[in-house]
Order: sequence, then C-alpha cells, then structure tokens
Amino acid sequence: MNIFLENPEFEDVFIKGMDVDLHMITKGDKKGIPLVFIPGITSYSYSFAEVLRKIPDEYYCLALDVRGRGQSSWPTSGYKLSDYAEDLLYVINYLIDNPHKPVIIGHSMGARIGVAFASHYSTLVSGLVLIDPPINGPGQRDVYPNPLEEMFLTQKKAVDEGKLDLFRTYFPENWTEQQVLQRAEEYRNNSREAIIESYQSLLYEPFHAHLKNVTVPMLLLAAEFGDTIREKELELISSLNTYLEAERVKGVGHMIYKDAPDKVVQSILGFVNKHIE
Repeated sequence: MNIFLENPEFEDVFIKGMDVDLHMITKGDKKGIPLVFIPGITSYSYSFAEVLRKIPDEYYCLALDVRGRGQSSWPTSGYKLSDYAEDLLYVINYLIDNPHKPVIIGHSMGARIGVAFASHYSTLVSGLVLIDPPINGPGQRDVYPNPLEEMFLTQKKAVDEGKLDLFRTYFPENWTEQQVLQRAEEYRNNSREAIIESYQSLLYEPFHAHLKNVTVPMLLLAAEFGDTIREKELELISSLNTYLEAERVKGVGHMIYKDAPDKVVQSILGFVNKHIE
C-alpha cells in the first residue's frame, strides 16, 4: 500500500526507452499545459502528490519517477546529469501532440536535471520552475549541506532493514507518524546506487554553466533555511541569466513544496499565467 495516497487518484503512464523505462503519475486535462515534476535525490513521483492535488485539472500534471526510483528502471549505474536529462526526451516525445510546450518543475536534484535539459533543448520547453537546487559544482561550493553516508545512506539502510523505530530517531520529534512513513516510503522507492552516483553528480557536475545557457523563462524558489543556496550564491545565480527570476521563500526548509505546498502551487500557477500561452 502506498501511504502517500488514500485513493488511487492518479493515472499511471509508462514510457519505454532504449536503456530505461520510465513511470509517471498524471492527472488533469491531457490537452492542458503540461507541468512535468521532477523529484530530488531521495524522492520519487508520489512525493509531489499533495502539490498535484492542489493544481486545477485544467492543467496536465505529470510527476516522474526518474531512473533508479519508483517504478522506473533501476540500472546499476548511469546517474549523471546527462543520463537524467536525456531521459526527459522520452517524456517530451510522449507529450509531443500536446498544443503546449511543457513547463519543467524540479526540486533539488530535479531542478538541476531541468536546467541541464533546457541548456541543450530550450526549444522543447516553455519554462522552468526551480525549487531550491543545490549550487555545488566545479569552482563553486564543494560541500553539500547533507552528508551522503551519515544521512542518506544511513537512513536508507534503516528502511531497507525494516528498522522503522531507528529510522524515526533521525527526524525531529515534532514530525508526525505520517511524515515519517512518507519519508520511509521515499527511501524504499530509491536505489542505493542511484543515491550514491547522484550525490557525486551534485558535487562535481556543472550547474551554473547550464543555467547560463537556458533561453526560456525561469523561476527559482530558494528556501530560507537548509543552507542550500546562500545569499551571495543567490546573487551570483541571479546575475547569470536575464531569463531567471529568483525569490527567497521565508520560513521554509529545503523541502519547500512539502513545507509550504500552497505557496509553491501559487508560485507555479503565477509563473505559468505570466509566461506561458
């Protein structure tokens, strides 16, 4: 049972590719503006369930299981930005008869994937919403706020071994049982190999160079807490591309779309109404 859902309200879509098959959950008007949601390093399609529920059905919402997550293929390797970005071509091809170019909405690693894709294929999308992307990369900050072994892999191990009592100890005491179970479900739907190689990608693959190359409107939502994007780093990012509008979201941590789903939905719809025909 997927504890993210009380009812099976989303439609499953499966796309066959050359080296991976992809799974998405979808809702809304299939001829409406496509909003393609891409999760972060330890999340998957259902992580966006609450946000998708809040978006009117006049839009066509699609939340992707990127490779190594959920019901998409779990290869033993191939978790670099180029791998994830090329997979998005399958999604674009699936949407090619839609009268609107899709908007890519990515959280954390998903935002980096969206930027890497649009860096090469800006003509295939109409805009990007970037939710607190890590800004690490060559010449930039070389330490990620959350450690790989002590956080991600330790928590993943506890879930895989069924040690939920231990898993609960890794989170704030004010977290509800539902929040803990949802987080466990996310780890359960993540490949360990995907987490490790993706983490290396966060540290060592370019983000800023890709960002500079995008030629469609972008909205960046930076969390006040979590240390993902510091103020000087936000200033640098904002100066790189005139297509980019950046906003600091107050009172939230890195998981902005979970901490403030109404705010995120408002920002997405405002961006779409402003820039997308």
